[in-house]
Amino acid sequence: METQNGESGYVEILQKSQRPFNPLVVIEFTAGVKQAAIEWIVAKIQKSKAAGGAELDVNAVVMHHKQETVLYVGGSTERLLWAADMMDIKKEYRDGYHHEFSVDDVTNFRGSKDLDSFLTMAEKQKIILHELEAVRATEDDTAIAGYERFRLLSGNSIIKKYVSNGIIAKMYPLHDEEEIKRLGAEWYQLKKFANEQPIYQIRDYFGEKIGMYFAFLGFYTVALIPPAFIGILYLVTSWKSMYREAIFAVFNLIWATIFLEAWKRYCSELSFKWGQAQDVELNRSQEPRAMYHGTMDKNPVTGKPEPRYPKYKRSLRFYGVTVPVVGFCLMVAFYLMLGYFYLQAWADEVYAKDKTWLNMTLIYMPTAIYAVIIGIVNNFYRKIAKILNDFENHRLQSSYDNHLIVKLILFDFVNCFISLFYVAFYLQDMTLLRSHLAALLVTQQVIGQVREAMVPFIFVRRRKQQVDKVMQKEAAIQKVEYFNGEMDQTIQKQVNLESTMDEYEGTMDDYLEMFLQFGYVFLFSSAFPLAAFWALLNNVTEIRSDAFKMCRVFQRPFAESASNIGAWQVAFEVISVIAVITNCALIGMDPEVKKLLPSDISAVNIVIIFVAVEHVILAVKGAVAYCIPDTPKWVEIELEKMAFQSKQALHAERMAAASSQQKKLGDLLKLETRETSI
Repeated sequence: METQNGESGYVEILQKSQRPFNPLVVIEFTAGVKQAAIEWIVAKIQKSKAAGGAELDVNAVVMHHKQETVLYVGGSTERLLWAADMMDIKKEYRDGYHHEFSVDDVTNFRGSKDLDSFLTMAEKQKIILHELEAVRATEDDTAIAGYERFRLLSGNSIIKKYVSNGIIAKMYPLHDEEEIKRLGAEWYQLKKFANEQPIYQIRDYFGEKIGMYFAFLGFYTVALIPPAFIGILYLVTSWKSMYREAIFAVFNLIWATIFLEAWKRYCSELSFKWGQAQDVELNRSQEPRAMYHGTMDKNPVTGKPEPRYPKYKRSLRFYGVTVPVVGFCLMVAFYLMLGYFYLQAWADEVYAKDKTWLNMTLIYMPTAIYAVIIGIVNNFYRKIAKILNDFENHRLQSSYDNHLIVKLILFDFVNCFISLFYVAFYLQDMTLLRSHLAALLVTQQVIGQVREAMVPFIFVRRRKQQVDKVMQKEAAIQKVEYFNGEMDQTIQKQVNLESTMDEYEGTMDDYLEMFLQFGYVFLFSSAFPLAAFWALLNNVTEIRSDAFKMCRVFQRPFAESASNIGAWQVAFEVISVIAVITNCALIGMDPEVKKLLPSDISAVNIVIIFVAVEHVILAVKGAVAYCIPDTPKWVEIELEKMAFQSKQALHAERMAAASSQQKKLGDLLKLETRETSI
């Protein structure tokens, strides 16, 4: 990379980029918060980086009618660019590749002619969040100002402690009104219903993590079309044979592998185009998550100050608290399942005695009730899982996310699928398995659509009316400016509207929903071929309803980087392997299949035969996965080009440095020779 005149070019362009204060992030304090706590955090935000602050711009508005204080946080172009440099944010370089941004080399990055718009709004908000969370408590900060009971540990993220202790009610980035309208028009409008999702615009606005989720959701939905088509074909045809379910099951198992491998290829393409493809970074060189706490010390690799927490303490918390609590929750899920079957047996007995229309509906009530209970228990457990994960005090965000994913998957797998395994392999009732699977899948999807699509649509209109009424009471709003002048009324109205929006909790629940649906579709595909059709129908509306919520219902989330879907890829692959075992076992238990075997064959030999068949299918799955490379050839070539160019640039820098040192050494020797001759 060229660095000549980079710094002077940066200074020259920066002199032209002095715009008025532009709020990017809003911090709302809980009503009645003590003034000392507000003033203390404002001072921390304004204080220089060298003094342990965030060095950001703050404007405060006090709304007396609600007894609330709202902070508008922004940053100068210079401050944000320096932070982007320190955070190694990747931007497109003049060679067309994404490189880590450098202030000294700013003129060689595309779009640097206007530095005010060089960073996207999402990137600016991401930087501000990073800088706010990086303000940590020192040994002298023992408690939050004005609240002695809220103790601070050395290394605590102060802004996170404000949030966890309820002093800060909300902290969110502002929407870009014009951009979100354009995105919504392309994403969820009915006239665009059949169009592809604008994945690149989603990524630009919401960040790579959310962009990657919607890319996966769309890819998975398209992958459901072939099994859904075959399921409908089976429904309308009269072909009844034991081979029918076997053929469909084998097709689904191979198709699931093709889908997962094809997704990895598509994911690697997106990751490269978004500048997220990179070598694995060593754990020690990564920054700790904001809520990680411990004794302040220096990172042995980077030398930067950060909290240090002994590994043995984390292990004690995991094995001494987390494992017993999760085990107890799994036991509760098991007994709820037994209660469901007890209730179902009672309903069947009532109907057998008196076959009326009323009693016929009673037969399906236990399944519907159980589906609702599953949803309630899942939500309750998720809160427990998050508390346990916070308690374990993981250093890295990736480690925190992976441990949370494992907890959620383990419980939801037991809670949602244990009853199906019970029916399939203990009761061995295929008719009951089919009806039970259909009831669980359809009921949960209907409940999900009502909760996620219809309810938000009803409330979004009410919110606008409420905000208009609030803004009419301007006389009740007193503004107190710390600096940068008064806030524009349009921005205040926008903040009042977005304050009433729901907070987006992240992609965790969305991935979990897809994971459970994937299990319903493929684990027992031989028993219920129509599962893929119902899943496809749900996902087509899910994409648009999720899009509507992201644009109109939820507060804008902070952008997060992601190069793939993380541990969820492994979770889906594990389910596809388990699906081979379950479907082979279901087919093996079919009475028609047993008739094909010799009458004197032993049970042990039957098991051996179907285990052998299972291994053959697993071998085919493995061969398919092996034959489909995870990364397209052109992406591999481009990554090798980037590595080669980086190596060449480093070599050129070393040669230039060596030449400079050689020149200095030569000048020094000439000087010594001249002095000697004198």
